[in-house]
Amino acid sequence: MSASREKKQRISAAANGPTEKERRQAEAARKERSKTILYTVVGVILAVLVIALLVWHSGTFTKGKVVATVNGKDYTVAEMGYYYYPTANMYSQYGLTMDEETLRQSAVDSLQQYASLAAAAEADGFTLSEEGAQSVEDTIQELKSYAAQYGTSFKSYIRNVYGPYMTESLLRECLTRDTLAQEYYTAHADTLTYTDDDLTAYYNEHTDDLDTFTYSSVFIDGSAPSTTDADGNTVEASDAEKATAMATAKATADKLLQDLEDGGDFDTLAAAATQADSEDSEDEATSYETTVVGASLANGFSSGSEDCVSWLTNEGRQEGDLTVIEVADSGYWVLRFTSRALDTESYGSADVRHILVKAELTQEDDPSTEDVDESKVPTQEALDAAKAKAQEILDEYNAGDKTADSFGALAQQYSEDPGSAENGGLYEGITPSTSFLPAFIDWTFADGRQPGDTGLVENDQEGQYGWHVMYLQDHTLTWKYTAESSLKSDALSTWTTEIEETSPVTTNDTNLALLG
Repeated sequence: MSASREKKQRISAAANGPTEKERRQAEAARKERSKTILYTVVGVILAVLVIALLVWHSGTFTKGKVVATVNGKDYTVAEMGYYYYPTANMYSQYGLTMDEETLRQSAVDSLQQYASLAAAAEADGFTLSEEGAQSVEDTIQELKSYAAQYGTSFKSYIRNVYGPYMTESLLRECLTRDTLAQEYYTAHADTLTYTDDDLTAYYNEHTDDLDTFTYSSVFIDGSAPSTTDADGNTVEASDAEKATAMATAKATADKLLQDLEDGGDFDTLAAAATQADSEDSEDEATSYETTVVGASLANGFSSGSEDCVSWLTNEGRQEGDLTVIEVADSGYWVLRFTSRALDTESYGSADVRHILVKAELTQEDDPSTEDVDESKVPTQEALDAAKAKAQEILDEYNAGDKTADSFGALAQQYSEDPGSAENGGLYEGITPSTSFLPAFIDWTFADGRQPGDTGLVENDQEGQYGWHVMYLQDHTLTWKYTAESSLKSDALSTWTTEIEETSPVTTNDTNLALLG
């Protein structure tokens, strides 16, 4: 076929349109293309939904929601969990209850306190110390150790403790912020000092709290007991029975008061009035006398404390004064005032240096003794050797200029206490309730102990068996310690309040409700 003829046929076909076969083929191709496009679109939609579902279950949307804003900085659900979940877990562990609103507000308050202090520290150019940074890492390692002990991963462990969105990096960030805030707080507290005039002025305004009171007291019970009916049900006393019981108690109290005014012995009469045995043992009789610091006066009364304290602290109270104080529907207190004065002999805190000389451990564990590991217990010879070494160190101190600095130098040279050796063996601000070796505390606060005193104290605690060389550097009278602590507490409270007021907190209650 010639080229011109073929061209004419194509032109003719185009003019007449596609054949039936060509139309069917074109329609089939069109439907296939539409089906392909539909499947593609549906596949994309399903993939997006699956990804969204996975992201939702991972908490990505939730953990990033802003719960609170402090000083212009946002804090998320994950970050708030650091403050919320440990408290919630603690209440749950001990079977205690706290409503969710209170728990969440407590977390918000903690966040504001630490975040505002950390921000103030940064603005003040205050940075985290090397010790602070190390304490953060130590905490992380300690938590990893706990996780291993419980046979779980660190990731799971911190999520159990700090909430489902906690991560190691976020935990380190929270710990760093809080440690910085704590160090800044402590540094400021250390700048607060008070003179004797300041403490005396505080005492003059709080004599009822700081004076020590001595008094005798006995409670005459005026409550009417309940009874049990024939069916075993409890039957409460009637109003008439209650009135009779109170009247009987008043008569007993009034008679006791009269006998005391006539010169009778308080302990003997009080025991008889309460129908109690006047002797706890063959050698010791019951005593109704109490000596207590004024701030704790109320603790001595199970009921009616306000009236009793008011009577005892009255400015005109004199030795030997007596009274009867009614406690409605309960009974009567009979009181005798003995004295009140400022205690100028007891000490509330002390700065003490020490040198620990450990006894050498030379024994192997005896498998036949299950209750003791001999490898951790020194022999008597080893203890004696440690004591002899401690005495040598004390003799070396006494042969020198006998100052705090010279003792500190010996502590750096000889002490085996890693917590204080580099600091010259110094522990500051310890109190009678400080969790130290009891013998250590007893020596420090022994009657008559004076700055500059030295001595030896045995340590019988596992891991520290040996002897302490002791040196009392300074101590503070109890009332001065209390006054200084109160003044410092008030000053710190004012300071932190001012900082928090300059770092206001706002919360998103909807997102806050995601905690729990």
